[in-house]
Amino acid sequence: MSAGELSGYLCEKAAAELGLPAGIAIGSGVIDAYAGWIGTVGAKVTLGTEQLNSDALKNDKTQAFSRLAAVAGTSTCHLAMSSQALFVDGVWGPYRDTIIPGYWMAEGGQSATGELLKHVIETHPAFNQALSIADSYDTNIYEYLNEHLKEMASDQSAPSISWLGRHFFFYGDLWGNRSPIADPKMSGSVSGLTSDKSVDGLAIYYYATLEFIALQTRQIVQTMNEAGHTLTSIFMSGSQCQNDILVGLIASACEMPVVIPRYIHAAVCHGAAMLGAKAASADSEGRTEDLWDIMDRMSKPGRKAVPTEDQKEKALLRAKYEVFLEQCSRQREYRRLVDNAIGDWGQ
Repeated sequence: MSAGELSGYLCEKAAAELGLPAGIAIGSGVIDAYAGWIGTVGAKVTLGTEQLNSDALKNDKTQAFSRLAAVAGTSTCHLAMSSQALFVDGVWGPYRDTIIPGYWMAEGGQSATGELLKHVIETHPAFNQALSIADSYDTNIYEYLNEHLKEMASDQSAPSISWLGRHFFFYGDLWGNRSPIADPKMSGSVSGLTSDKSVDGLAIYYYATLEFIALQTRQIVQTMNEAGHTLTSIFMSGSQCQNDILVGLIASACEMPVVIPRYIHAAVCHGAAMLGAKAASADSEGRTEDLWDIMDRMSKPGRKAVPTEDQKEKALLRAKYEVFLEQCSRQREYRRLVDNAIGDWGQ
């Protein structure tokens, strides 16, 4: 069955246990990230303008082909739909009929994003100091570090926050690489380390981690497009959508708009509700309404983050991307060099 097709009705026993009426239609389910795709990419937006609040906006199903869903939490899952089978190195699939009959889904991802940020912050010498300050302001440490970066930029008369970390280069595949390298042996590397143990130093390391997440997203998008996808926008959901610096970095690094749906924390639940609505639409012969039509009807306008217009910042992020790719390829080259030198020594 494809997503949301009628698979049965809630029985008396299950209904009693759930506190629901018996007889409710049950739709064929999907894994959580796919429900996030359903609850995200149907958001009503006009990607060519700043006007996002018109309920009259109408989505065509083919628009989904240009929309990458980034379901971002502890890790990030990148999902794209296409009308034909597109095979991409380091990206799972394509899977036919999983969401909408006749269409294909591709699934890339980053091994750790939210977990990576948590690790980098908590292992820095200034973590406890920063956490104490954040608590005193009754905010979380991520919001505090974002504000601290803005204050640093203001104090130094910096043209942008990105300027602060211009000579700090962080590659963060600490748990291996899922996409597009698909190499579990990948690890992290840093260039630009200093002896700074202050909150300022933590803020720069934190920003570099945000930058890595954005640059790796660009690598995944670019790899998918080179294989035949036509992705021109990112529809993001999950807890990381609250991080305005990260969202802006992803838009600027990928040079495409990032759309945040109205229900940031509930995209997966919202998508599951759409599956229920599809099942409930079944006629006497079990035929259900087209899922995209349901997504279009139940999705609400979101907000949009656009790439930076600052030409210097654009140039900086492009240069940072070249360094990112170099760090990625050189790490594998270093491993090969050592392995060739020692052969089977120690085995």
